[in-house]
Amino acid sequence: MKDSQTICIIGGFDLLSKSFFAELKKYDKGSIFLNVNNKKIDIKNVYNVKIYQLKKIIKILNMHNISNIIFLGKINRPNLSEFKNDGLIEKYIPYLINSYKKGDGNILSSVVNIFKKQGFKVISPKSSICNDVSNNFFLDSNEFDTNYLNVDKIDINKSVNILNDLSKYDNAQSIVSVNGYVLAIEAAEGTDKLLRRVISIRKQLEQIKFKAGLLIKMPKQNQSKLVDLPVIGPQTINLIYQANLKGIAVSSKFTMIYKKVKTISLLERYDLKLYGI
Repeated sequence: MKDSQTICIIGGFDLLSKSFFAELKKYDKGSIFLNVNNKKIDIKNVYNVKIYQLKKIIKILNMHNISNIIFLGKINRPNLSEFKNDGLIEKYIPYLINSYKKGDGNILSSVVNIFKKQGFKVISPKSSICNDVSNNFFLDSNEFDTNYLNVDKIDINKSVNILNDLSKYDNAQSIVSVNGYVLAIEAAEGTDKLLRRVISIRKQLEQIKFKAGLLIKMPKQNQSKLVDLPVIGPQTINLIYQANLKGIAVSSKFTMIYKKVKTISLLERYDLKLYGI
């Protein structure tokens, strides 16, 4: 096991991961980013690799004396038929094939386990190792509303139960409930498109003029809390406002915030509730 505290982020170079990496470099200039999605990034300390290039990835990590890995940023589901032998990944292909049958959450957990078997430590973005950074990307307990309205409790409790039931199918992190009625459940489209769908539905039902309902967003019940954490940001809040919902309820420990200051400012400007689950 390596003993360096320098961190490598592995994932897609999207808005959240790019922002986290920029903050991380303020405290540790040696940190690197392994971009595993197809779009090439030409930035110092960012390496463009294929998700199946395990031998190459480990060589880069060892070159930088890195033991700590954070998985962050959207990772496109890899196509196993495109995997090429690199001298190491092929030994794990049967393991990955079995994970594919169980859903995306199991695939990501399997990837985490592969790196652990190779002697690396996979840490949460909230890990104490990067505490100075993570404070800017997670909510504090005093930032949540503590006065739960009864109708909001109904929406939250019902939505949490549904999401937990759906977790066994490795599906959905978000749901919109209005006065006890489920309006929409997130499918493969993601939260932003879910909310745009809610705007359309509420207009069709002539509900949009009434401020009601919540977006509930939380990790899948059995998923690893090291990867694929729920994310909200200014765009989420703007769409909640456009849907004329009352607010949002999120997992207080396992939800990441993109542009935290702006996100909280918008919640206050639009007079929206922020509940912790």
